[in-house]
Amino acid sequence: METKKSGLCQKRLKNVDAYFERIIDQGKAAGAAGMIIRHGELAYCSSFGMRDREKNAALQNDAIYRIFSLSKVFTVVAAMTLYEKGLFRLHQPIADFLPAWKNLLVTEYDERGILKLVPAKRPVSFEDLFTMTSGIASPGDGSYSTLAMLDVIKKMERNAKKGRPWNLARLTDEAAKVPLCFHPGAYWMYGFSHDILGRLIEVISGKRFGVYLAETIFEPLGLKDTAFFVPAEKQDRVVKPYIYGRKGLMPLDIVNHLGLDPAAPKAPSVELGGRGLCSTMADCARYAQMLLNNGKWENERILSRKTLDLIRTSHCVPKEMACSGFEQINGYGYGLGVRTMLDTAKAGLNGSVGEWAWDGKMGTWYCIDPAEDLVALFFIQLESGYNSDLYRGFSQTVYAAIDD
Repeated sequence: METKKSGLCQKRLKNVDAYFERIIDQGKAAGAAGMIIRHGELAYCSSFGMRDREKNAALQNDAIYRIFSLSKVFTVVAAMTLYEKGLFRLHQPIADFLPAWKNLLVTEYDERGILKLVPAKRPVSFEDLFTMTSGIASPGDGSYSTLAMLDVIKKMERNAKKGRPWNLARLTDEAAKVPLCFHPGAYWMYGFSHDILGRLIEVISGKRFGVYLAETIFEPLGLKDTAFFVPAEKQDRVVKPYIYGRKGLMPLDIVNHLGLDPAAPKAPSVELGGRGLCSTMADCARYAQMLLNNGKWENERILSRKTLDLIRTSHCVPKEMACSGFEQINGYGYGLGVRTMLDTAKAGLNGSVGEWAWDGKMGTWYCIDPAEDLVALFFIQLESGYNSDLYRGFSQTVYAAIDD
């Protein structure tokens, strides 16, 4: 009952189909898709439901998704190609390349709860950006630093509306004026760290961020549908985003900080390495397979095996992860821009220690499992607090199909 090479049971793979059909029937997603590759064999690839409910357009396997934070792993790998050339060191201050990031301030509160700004105990390093322990704020929790970063974003949006869009260099310099939320290395906090890393790639390589990504990753791997925008001729493949509210699924008018849909038909002025890419399941699967193959795809080597070992090793201790606020990372450590499974019991998943990768805001998720020689992808376009629960259910059905 298993496929010839993959070791996955065909009968049990029907549970994957049933899972997709169930979440769509229950109104939890308009459309959903999945792919499984094991031992190098494509064992499963299916799409269910609608790409656009209002237009009655069915979801197809070649659909284009806003992958949001899946972009981070592309950014990390691109940066590490420069690391492999000896152009920076992991513990090196980023201010060596970005002078605006010298002499940073940090927000602290005294025993009476009064805010004060103090000098950072040490500089922000490359490792701090990779591991999101930099203290760089992201708009969201209402703290002094996050509100200050929100002001920066609003200023960028106002300039874009006036026809004076910023580039990544301007955004990075403005962000450096915002006090850090905590001293570098103290905690793990989701934020703009990987967007700043994208600017460092520009400075070190001497090329626009998107150009460097294309030259080092997209073109060598043949990723024809991965970019910071979706050309006009591909717009009829873009998946419509939805949000789950009190009345069920509703279309979502989604825009980025430049007032553009991330899947807009024109290239943005700011290419955000932490959240800006669009892609397909097939492109992301090929990229993931390269990572599973220790940095090599066919005759193309993107990174060395030893560098990938460094990426997927957890660099964060439990103390640093304690205030993450991300329930879906329970049982995981955090490497260089990726989660890495440390405790399957704590995660509540039937996966493997050492499984790694990341996921995106709108429900795009993938895992790379060296122990099982497996890549699995789950793609939806849903802004919801429970979309992480949806890919976890998919993961359970995938591992339950292993039959060797």
